[in-house]
Amino acid sequence: MKFEIPLLLFLAFLSGCSKTGGGGAKTLADEPLPVRTLAATNAVFERSTTVQGTLESVDSAVVSARIPGPILRVCVDVGDPVKAGETVLFEVDPATVSNQVVIAREAAATARAQVAVAEANAAKARAVAKKAERDAGRFGRLHDEGRVSDNERERADTARETAEADVAVAEASLLLARQQVSQAEAQLSIAERQLEDATVLAPCDGEVSARLREPGEMVGPGTPVVKVNGTAELKALAFLPARHFAEVVPGRTEAEIRANGGPPAKTEIVAKSPAVDPRLRVFEVRALVPGSEGAAPGAMADFRIVFERRTGVSVPQDAVLARAAGTVVFVDAGDGTAKEIPVVVGLRDGGRAEILSGLSAGAPVIVQGQTQLYDGRRIAP
Repeated sequence: MKFEIPLLLFLAFLSGCSKTGGGGAKTLADEPLPVRTLAATNAVFERSTTVQGTLESVDSAVVSARIPGPILRVCVDVGDPVKAGETVLFEVDPATVSNQVVIAREAAATARAQVAVAEANAAKARAVAKKAERDAGRFGRLHDEGRVSDNERERADTARETAEADVAVAEASLLLARQQVSQAEAQLSIAERQLEDATVLAPCDGEVSARLREPGEMVGPGTPVVKVNGTAELKALAFLPARHFAEVVPGRTEAEIRANGGPPAKTEIVAKSPAVDPRLRVFEVRALVPGSEGAAPGAMADFRIVFERRTGVSVPQDAVLARAAGTVVFVDAGDGTAKEIPVVVGLRDGGRAEILSGLSAGAPVIVQGQTQLYDGRRIAP
């Protein structure tokens, strides 16, 4: 047939290619596999989580009106610096409260006058009682001597008892009058304090972040007018899943805050909510934020919480392989072959894996070409 000669030539060619200088067959496994090794090291591993948090001023406050009435003036605007107890934020028309102060002062004066009357009545009653006591004593002696009748003695005793009762009534009236003075003075103090509250001062050092009302608007106690953010210190707030609740210990759990792409600022958790939200299954944590670029009240920040930190044997995570027998790494056996070593993996952090057992620091771990290896495979480091 016309294909016999080409076929014979092709078979002869394959036969020649399969021969070695020694005459034996050669397979792919006989060729050393190029690999790269890296010594296992001791490194610090962290178990952490990162969530989005919000920055707030530690001393931030929404300042509200304390008395009802129209706003006379708002003395600050957004961005203005304020000083605690000195800067006037706004004023409410004190006309209504001023009238209340006048009424309270008149009531207090009236109450004091009533005390004076009650004191005079009590003094008079005590004087009458003293005279009735002397008369009763004198009539008693005369009755013993037989010089006055029983009826006269009884009238003297009755007069004494009546005078003593009048003293008790007068003293009770005096006590009541004094209590009314105390009440009137308390009402006056409240009215005067409300008059002072018409002018509202800054509660903390900081800056005005919001102006919520304008002059002429009616406000009542609790109506927000100005918001002030303190500038001395910031706090970060975030919510964590409920599974981390027991792991967060205020004063011990470390944290790291990165605001608006600025450098990380190391801090710690200072507080956490005492319970988990039953609907969302989260809890709140708070940390104080040291000086950090880009940190400002209201800004978002990356909030990294470190639950655990420890030192262990470290290898690149890609060097750890899952095989039928379990988790393994390959090392250079030193005789031109790869050795498969079963390992127990702990934490994984930043592309590194912690080896809990099976490997020691300094071991030449194969980090390139490892996926093609098996125990005893020839390698070329």
